[in-house]
Amino acid sequence: MYDLIIIGMGIGGITAGIYAKRGNLNVLLIDKGKPGGMLNNIEKISNYPGLINIKGSDFADILFKQVQELEIPYTFEEVINVSVEDDIKKVITNKNTYEAHNIIIATGTKPKYLGLDNEKDLLGRGISTDATNDGNSYVGSDVAVVGSGNSALQESLYLAKICPKVFILNRKTGFKGDDILIDKVKNTPNIEIIYGVSIREYNEINGHIESITLDNGKSLNVKGVFIYIGYRPNTDMFKDLNITNLNGHIIVDENFETSIEGIYAIGDVIKKDIYQLVTASSDAIHAVSNISKIVN
Repeated sequence: MYDLIIIGMGIGGITAGIYAKRGNLNVLLIDKGKPGGMLNNIEKISNYPGLINIKGSDFADILFKQVQELEIPYTFEEVINVSVEDDIKKVITNKNTYEAHNIIIATGTKPKYLGLDNEKDLLGRGISTDATNDGNSYVGSDVAVVGSGNSALQESLYLAKICPKVFILNRKTGFKGDDILIDKVKNTPNIEIIYGVSIREYNEINGHIESITLDNGKSLNVKGVFIYIGYRPNTDMFKDLNITNLNGHIIVDENFETSIEGIYAIGDVIKKDIYQLVTASSDAIHAVSNISKIVN
C-alpha cells in the first residue's frame, strides 16, 4: 500500500515525486512512455528559469536522473483504469494493480489530429506530431506543417534546417505564436506559408504519404506532414471517476484535489488559466504539500 501514486512522469509528475520522497512519503511513479513526457517533443526551452536554450529531451534526461539518484520508485506501465473503494484507490495497469491512499494525476495532454480517414494508418508513415524525434526521417524531402501556434512555428524552423522546403498550412490568416518566432519563420527562405487552407486528402503509395491535396484543390508533393493543431487532456482512462469537464480537463480545487477525496490532478491535465512548465511544477508542490499534511 502506497501513501501516494503519481500517474505521469512529465515535469509535474517528477516534481511531485521529488517532493513526496523528500517528505518521506511511500511513493510510486507510473508512466507508459519516456520520462519527461511532452518535454521530449520540444526542440528548445527558453523560458524556464536557470536553463538557457536547453533541448527538451536533455531536460527530461536530467529530471529522470534526479528520480534515479533519489531512488524514487517508478515503473513503466500503461494505466487503464482507476477505481475507488472506501479510502483505497486502485490503479489498474496493463500489468498490475496498485493500491494507494492518494493519487496525483499528471498525465498531461495528447495531440489532436485532423480526423481524415487514413490518418491513423499513416502515423509513422508520413504523419507525425513530433518533428524533434521524427524529423531526421525526412532529411532531403519536402514536408508540410499544419498549425498556427508556437509549436508549429518552432518545428517549422527546425525542419527548415534539414528539409529543402517546408510548407506551413495555416487554416487562418494569421499566427497565434510569439512575434519573434513569426518573424523568424517569415524570414526563412525555404519556408512557405499558405494561408486559409486545410488538408483534404493524404495521397499514399505503398502505405506512405506521397503527396497531399488541399481543400483549394491544389496538391503538394510532400513526404511528411507534421500536425500541430493543439492538444487535448489525456484523461480517457479516468472517465469512470466523473472528475472531468466536457473538454476532458480535470476539475480541481485550490489544493489541486478533485471531487473525490485523495485524488489530485496537476499540470496540463487540469482546467486552469496558464499552462507552462513552471506552473506544472508549482501545482505539484501544492498538491504534495497538502497530501503530506494529511499523511504525516
